[in-house]
Amino acid sequence: MINRPRTTLMTSGAVGANAPGSQGLMLVEAWPTGASYAWETRDHRLCWATVAETGFSERACATHPMAIENSRGVHPLATLFTDGWVRLFGADHQQVTSANCRGKPLEIRRVGTVANGARTLYAVWFPDYTKGTIALSLSHDGATSEAPLQLGDVGDRTCAGGP
Repeated sequence: MINRPRTTLMTSGAVGANAPGSQGLMLVEAWPTGASYAWETRDHRLCWATVAETGFSERACATHPMAIENSRGVHPLATLFTDGWVRLFGADHQQVTSANCRGKPLEIRRVGTVANGARTLYAVWFPDYTKGTIALSLSHDGATSEAPLQLGDVGDRTCAGGP
């Protein structure tokens, strides 16, 4: 099913100044009736879209190029509405090794890299709006660290990071 949304996106949504750079489209989430993608434009802006059988349910691009500093950090980037609720985030100069919500492991999807490899994009999926914070475990050059990722403040489901 992901080929039809990809074609729709490339013919009407990811065009002109918002067209993907050399990396192309990166799959964020797929489900039987659609898919969500992220991409970096040629001028280093981040874009994302969700495409279902009936067309776009959302599409957006940052107005400015991504600013990546030399320090490590975790940055919430976008909320995507798929067959659930997806939080797209970036980890600068490090990799996410695991995540948990109220002590329960979460599946984190590695989406791809942008900003010349300095930022790695990840996605976490929930069945519905989820508020609170998840705890991320990160690695960089053999060192490990922990960082929170703020989900937002809307929803009946709640995450509180930590073991």
